[in-house]
Amino acid sequence: MAENKIPVVILGAGGYAVMVHEILSAYPDYTVLGCTDKALGLSERSLGEGKSLRILGDDDILPELAERHPGLCGVLALGPELMDVRARLVRTLDRVGISPVTVAHPRSIVSKLAKLGGGTVVSGGAIINAGTETGPHCALAAGAVIDHDTLLGTNVFVGQGARVSSYVRLEDNVAIELGACVNSRVCVGAGARVTGGAFVNTDVPDHAVVMGVPARVVRYVDA
Repeated sequence: MAENKIPVVILGAGGYAVMVHEILSAYPDYTVLGCTDKALGLSERSLGEGKSLRILGDDDILPELAERHPGLCGVLALGPELMDVRARLVRTLDRVGISPVTVAHPRSIVSKLAKLGGGTVVSGGAIINAGTETGPHCALAAGAVIDHDTLLGTNVFVGQGARVSSYVRLEDNVAIELGACVNSRVCVGAGARVTGGAFVNTDVPDHAVVMGVPARVVRYVDA
């Protein structure tokens, strides 16, 4: 490991992990050890041009990694279809004492008057405006836009090209899917999912799945 660099483990091993690795490469103080994965079972993930992202093991290896690498940090690289896994891993990182890494792509725009919670990942083309605050372990995918004075809870995922207006509140474990829009002063309840392309103009109950224009509740997910 390079001297004085902070070791980082990426939780997840799919295409999103490759993207997170690319963002981390812009931060000279970090060195990526590899990633954990429970599904693929592969020895490495190709990054092209002879480079690869090493798969260290499944999530059960995290306590061992924390012991072997003092100061180890972690970052989630799992998409909105795995919100329950993301929530579990947030608890695991806290339990084993792995600190979160907060990173923003060089081609994202984050206002100096915005606040990012630990472990938040901001992808290329995403915009976070003044007065907005994210909780820990949030993710803004490519081209997502969060307007001013909006609050995101813990583990909120805002998908590609989604738009969230001002004075919105997104509670813990909310997923806003690709191209969805949330109008101003709306509250989206904990664990809710806004499906792709939906337009949300009224408050969304906890654990509701909404779709359509305007969005309506179609079912509920397990709490």
